Amino acid sequence: MEFSKLYSSIDAHTAGEAYRIVTRSPILPAGKDLKTKAAALAEGYRTEKNLLLNEPRGHRGMHGCVITESADADARLLFFVHDRVSAFKYEGIMAALAALLETGNLARTENDEYTVDTVTGIHRVKADMSGDEVMSVTAVSRSAEVSGEPERPSVCIDGERNYLIYPLPADIPAIKLEHLAALSDWGASKARELTDEGVSFSAVIVAEKLGDGRLRSVTFEPDGYILRSPGIDSTLALLAEQAKRTVAQKLENESIFGSSLTAELTDEASLAGKVTAEPFVTGTHDFVFDREDPLEQGFVIA
Repeated sequence: MEFSKLYSSIDAHTAGEAYRIVTRSPILPAGKDLKTKAAALAEGYRTEKNLLLNEPRGHRGMHGCVITESADADARLLFFVHDRVSAFKYEGIMAALAALLETGNLARTENDEYTVDTVTGIHRVKADMSGDEVMSVTAVSRSAEVSGEPERPSVCIDGERNYLIYPLPADIPAIKLEHLAALSDWGASKARELTDEGVSFSAVIVAEKLGDGRLRSVTFEPDGYILRSPGIDSTLALLAEQAKRTVAQKLENESIFGSSLTAELTDEASLAGKVTAEPFVTGTHDFVFDREDPLEQGFVIA
């Protein structure tokens, strides 16, 4: 066995979206500003990213995040993800903040408000803490733009991430676990269809109305992968779409697995909204890169 590199991480999840927050590693992307560093990380370090994201150390649902120092914010995050996955998610900010606070890698502020620098800009979030434990984190989006036909609207979150919303297909009775196979087939087929047509999208959402400001939805990423969570962006997109058509100010979005997120409108003009979620730290890990390992870069289970 020959160890050539060591990686230390804190693993955490927000509403089921898993993050591997790298606190020590040889991943040192060059660049004078965050966008240059993010581009260097996206284009390089393939072996390192595969080692951390793929089986047997990771899985398709794992996201990566490198912590760096910032002169302008409390923390700076560089995300790395599987191919065809949105590099930015609010879940990542929440998971990283909880991991840093609960492990003592970030000092607690007097008002529990924090600034987090990402390639999409500086985000302001608020943590609700009990002692040293993060009970929840609240994030506020910047905007949402609704377009397209009412039956199949498109919602762009923060001017960057485009979500396509579809009603529940007539041949699928409900968004329930007993229909997961049919939903998965539909989502994978729809993602392939849109990709073949050259449509640019961050995810496809299929939603079922439950009444009383509640929806149940499933979100599919461009490769057809089904999200484990209701999705913060998805919930914000569904809220914006409803607020555009009605006077809805609040929406609860349930996932097929039973978890839920609630979004509240914060600005009617921009359709910005806020979501509060509870992140969980699940463990700390040290990984080694062994050049003799035949699965050194791992693999992804389809």
